[in-house]
Amino acid sequence: MSSDANASIASRLRRFVYPHRWGAVLTVLAFVGVAATETMIPRLVGYAFGEGFAKDAFPLWMVPAVLIGLYLVRGVFGFAGQYLFNWTLTRSVTDFRAALVNALLRLDAQVYTRMQAGTAVSKVVNDPQQILQLVGNVGLSVLRDGLPAIAMVGYLFVLNWQLTLLSLIVTPLMALVMKKVNQRMRIMSTRAYDSQLLLVNKVDDMTRAWRVVRQFGAAAHERERFAEVSQVVRRNDLKTAAAAALAQPLSQLVASVGLSFIICVALWQARADATGVKAFAEFVTALMLLTSRLRHLSDLAAPLTRATVIAKGCFELMDAPKEADSGTTELAVPAQGDIAMEAVRLTYPGASQPALDGLALSFAAGRTTALVGASGAGKSSIIHLLLGFGRPDAGRILLDGTDIETLTRLSLRRQFAVVSQDIVLFDDSVANNIAYAQPRDEAKLEAALRAAHLWDFVQTLPEGVDTHVGANGSKLSGGQRQRLAIARALYKDAPIWIFDEATSALDTESERAVQQALAAWSGRKTLIVIAHRLSTIRDADAIHVLGAGKLVETGTHAELLARDGAYASMVRAQAGEP
Repeated sequence: MSSDANASIASRLRRFVYPHRWGAVLTVLAFVGVAATETMIPRLVGYAFGEGFAKDAFPLWMVPAVLIGLYLVRGVFGFAGQYLFNWTLTRSVTDFRAALVNALLRLDAQVYTRMQAGTAVSKVVNDPQQILQLVGNVGLSVLRDGLPAIAMVGYLFVLNWQLTLLSLIVTPLMALVMKKVNQRMRIMSTRAYDSQLLLVNKVDDMTRAWRVVRQFGAAAHERERFAEVSQVVRRNDLKTAAAAALAQPLSQLVASVGLSFIICVALWQARADATGVKAFAEFVTALMLLTSRLRHLSDLAAPLTRATVIAKGCFELMDAPKEADSGTTELAVPAQGDIAMEAVRLTYPGASQPALDGLALSFAAGRTTALVGASGAGKSSIIHLLLGFGRPDAGRILLDGTDIETLTRLSLRRQFAVVSQDIVLFDDSVANNIAYAQPRDEAKLEAALRAAHLWDFVQTLPEGVDTHVGANGSKLSGGQRQRLAIARALYKDAPIWIFDEATSALDTESERAVQQALAAWSGRKTLIVIAHRLSTIRDADAIHVLGAGKLVETGTHAELLARDGAYASMVRAQAGEP
């Protein structure tokens, strides 16, 4: 990673700290206090050696009293600095997470198809804390060790500027060694981070697919897969640790060359000077304290490199393509619900054939229109475009005569309520799942639950509508989850409803009750139904039969049967007729 890239990452991280800069400033001041007390310790030692052996010297009790007092003041400054550091850190982490979530919510639909849930969770929840903790600890160490080191260097210049200059001769060699070590650490840290994301995704897969794992008796298989990835993580972590471990011994080896030379020169000066014992003791004490600080500073390369690698991944998420929203028109709510698709063509990235090929069809306002066809016929692609998750390559889609590309995405999506086969519920209460992102209305809530044939069940729950349903409705059966999703769509009361095989998990009685509730809205809502069980769409006002992204035929159930085309063949196939 180039120095420019590192500077860019540092600049972006700084934006999250800047709003809390006064906490950072006070942290620095507190550690300046720590550094100031640090330089007094060798001065006290030198004074004790120089004056303490005299017959009429100061009382002996003054030495421990002053020393304890220094450490007490130092401790107060240290506590204040540590507390203020964490005050700044926690607020910066919160802002960083908020920025990542904001980016996540605005990502283009294609990015979501490539991203695994575990990766997103890790980047939003774990990475900001880890990055700023690592960077903060580095900054804390720079304050805790760097400021005293600078102060000690200044003090050494005052004591003996010739020896201090000699101690700097190893600096270029030290810089070269650390540069080589950092290059190795950066490579290994990147590999370690990538492998850890793989491990997170593996656990996420295992957790979500636990039913499949048990159905296939694949526990041993999953353990092997996990162990394989875990070993990759272990090896990469070990290599990263080995690279980091090189920093301290190599830097100490280089420092020892200069230190041994300086001590020899200092001893020579002490022997030549009658007052050299005091000066020697004072200089060597300060030099040892400086060496200790420098040793701590040499350990900072590893965490700083790791923080840079992780931050790069977070900023890649923040910089990923966002959903395009060039629309400027706000459609009146509710819309009438009249939809027309005109010569629409759609090809997904990487696909050799279009998903929709010059498709022209309509959904009449206040009518029920069904979409049928084999898998890959284009049914889901139509819904994908209607909801603004993609843009057609050619053609246009009109809603009440307005091109949906001129509408804001938010305005467009307000017109739709969707229930799909892939039910998504939140780890929240029944009520909050139904009234999702809307004000809670008890009467409206009950009406939606009754229409979805779920009211009686909810009354048996410990906390009624305030009972939590678990992660993605894990505490509910498949049918209950589907009915809850239907209730959510009913509660939204949008002018256009899309039902993608929305009653497939219901028993016959519940399915009939839900269909009766939907029929009650006939004439007032535009219903778009994707059906695999053709018996559920007999009463639809229009049925569009799709094939290879094109409209094959359209009509009512009776008209299509009389035509004896593709739809009639599908009906016979489901009925088991030749």
